Amino acid sequence: MKTDCSFKSLCESPLFKGVNCNEFEDFCTVTRARSYEKGEIIASEGSPCNSIGIISEGQVAVQKISSSGEFATIALLSSGDFFGEDVIYSSDSTYSTTLETMSHCRIRFVSKDIMNSIMNKCPSVKDNILRILSDRVINQNRRIELLSQKTLREKIAYYLIDLFNQQQKKNDERISGECRACKDFGKENCKYPSEARIVELPVSKEIAAKFLAMPRPSFSRELIAMEKDGLIKVNGRKITLCDVAKLETEIVEGLNNDN
Repeated sequence: MKTDCSFKSLCESPLFKGVNCNEFEDFCTVTRARSYEKGEIIASEGSPCNSIGIISEGQVAVQKISSSGEFATIALLSSGDFFGEDVIYSSDSTYSTTLETMSHCRIRFVSKDIMNSIMNKCPSVKDNILRILSDRVINQNRRIELLSQKTLREKIAYYLIDLFNQQQKKNDERISGECRACKDFGKENCKYPSEARIVELPVSKEIAAKFLAMPRPSFSRELIAMEKDGLIKVNGRKITLCDVAKLETEIVEGLNNDN
């Protein structure tokens, strides 16, 4: 399939990894594309799910809304991500969350019947879905652990350390093991003086606050307080972790207080 194909988002999706694009093109033509503006509801809690949505462009918030109207953002999805794969084959097949666009979005929907046809022709897609669902369970467990933190600082500390661990893996691929093993690694005279301790928020602070289930002003105030206490340094969406050990202590204490 050509790289400028209008179905590129499908071909490059982890759902269809290992699928021959030329054979896949027939399936692509029967998928459905739709555009959304910021603030639109893609699906509401309790509505039926009969297709998997693959995001071609934009950001989508996965939200849990209470009867009083309060909500918590469970996850943030962006271009290349997808939703509905954990619902479409369930016995209930209804959304347990609400999906709201955080920006202009383009989404392509693949119906259950089409997914079944693809899996019959391309067994590797079944393996992809099982792997994706397993990863989702792990991520949801991390999300539950984050929300179990009681204070704003504990939640932010958990979030930053989690980002640090994820981004550290990417740094490991770029920075040699010999350099990382050096006793001066990360210090002022190191070739990478603070790079190993910098995390970058994957989304805006407004969306990050929603993800952490806290008001945006509270998120900003706590970041300022943590900076004054010498835990972090904030430069836009880039945050330097000045004291990783103390941040980790915040998390441990938060978990211990739950026992």
